[in-house]
Amino acid sequence: MASNDTSTKAQRREAARAKARAMREEQERKERRARLTRRALIGAAVVGVAGVGTTMYVQSRHRPHLSGGTIAARKADTAGVPGPVLSDGSWTYGGSLTPGSTAAGATVIEVFFDYSCHFCAYFENLHHDEVKTLVKSGDATLVLRPSKLLKSGWTDMAMNAMGVVLDEQPEASFAFHAAVMSLFARIYDAQDTSMMTVANIVAAADEAGVPTEVSAHIEAAIRENRYAAWTALGDQTLTTLGVKATPTVLVAGKQVDLAQISTATGLTDLIRSGGAAG
Repeated sequence: MASNDTSTKAQRREAARAKARAMREEQERKERRARLTRRALIGAAVVGVAGVGTTMYVQSRHRPHLSGGTIAARKADTAGVPGPVLSDGSWTYGGSLTPGSTAAGATVIEVFFDYSCHFCAYFENLHHDEVKTLVKSGDATLVLRPSKLLKSGWTDMAMNAMGVVLDEQPEASFAFHAAVMSLFARIYDAQDTSMMTVANIVAAADEAGVPTEVSAHIEAAIRENRYAAWTALGDQTLTTLGVKATPTVLVAGKQVDLAQISTATGLTDLIRSGGAAG
């Protein structure tokens, strides 16, 4: 009996060590991404992997002022655009994680992004939990404004996958958006374009809680470029509003200096302070 007890204790100790190692490694990854995000946001350069090459857009420190805060009043309601998407290509979360929801009297947070922009991915990783809390509490309505600014085929893949989720499993779309962004952050960190596969996108959908009977439709949507009209709509809005770089973030209708919100509570602190730098 004594030897069995000793063996059990040893196994428990080893399991505890393994868990501690995993927690340390995860914390180190989070801290590393947070450091990268802070440097990225302060530098204000936007870079995305495009195929095997790299395309760069530089956001000027003397950027033109953008005004926003207005949520489109109607849905796009057209072929090639997911059901919850509005007439300007955006979709919202407010008061709940159901796309199309809004919270009365809440602060509007608008995020212009490209799924091929690694700074957008870092921004999402840094602020995902914070935004989720702000949305669910009714303190913020999130407006996601997609585009294909970096002209990468990866954006088409991600947009088509998101289109499937928005249409067929909308309650998983908030988590799936984060999972796709996290996937691209890993791809960019590894500088490994071989990871840009349908299989990895489907795995991200599984991670986000998308049922397999829905994620099974992603490959066909990507192959058909089923939601190309949605991508074009997002690009049109970007051009109309004069947005030149991603991520571009507006809080309460005013463009935010990304360096001002480069902590995990940056958006919350900004909202509570009642100010947003233009």
